[in-house]
Amino acid sequence: MTRPHVTDHALLRYLERRLGIDVDTHRAAIEEAVQRGVEHQACGVLWDGMRFRLVGHKVVTCVHRSQPDVRTGRARGRRGAIDGPE
Repeated sequence: MTRPHVTDHALLRYLERRLGIDVDTHRAAIEEAVQRGVEHQACGVLWDGMRFRLVGHKVVTCVHRSQPDVRTGRARGRRGAIDGPE
């Protein structure tokens, strides 16, 4: 029997509509936190215990700041990343 696949979009809408999570407020906070990184063409921003990966002006993913690189197992460095607002 094939398991259903829940898309990220469906999960996001569930979190927003059923659990009442204000997604737009969180999106705005992330946008504000990474603004300086985008302006400086950084590849990432460290903020609130997270590392936000930037590609151009887009935030493409985030991981815990101390989470090791899944490819190498090594701790992630600070190369190319700047700190977000306090």
